[in-house]
Amino acid sequence: MNVKIKKNLAFRRIGGEVFIVDSARSEMHELNGAAALIWEGLAAGKTEKALVSALTAEFEVEEKNARADLEGFVEELLKAGLAEKRI
Repeated sequence: MNVKIKKNLAFRRIGGEVFIVDSARSEMHELNGAAALIWEGLAAGKTEKALVSALTAEFEVEEKNARADLEGFVEELLKAGLAEKRI
């Protein structure tokens, strides 16, 4: 997984949720739970392995389920234009 958060997106954690503002598209996205953990990990430059470990620890799921959740959410981010593949 070689993905990074797109530039020019603002985000902030409020309570247990992460809010993302894409001003170029006039959109706001709300993330909670695993999605928020993954987003913040990607923003911090964490590796796929570190993100899977964080998911298994936080949500007490098996590694294969954590990996599937991570891959699925990253695909959603790419389709929504909130992330991009690293060159």
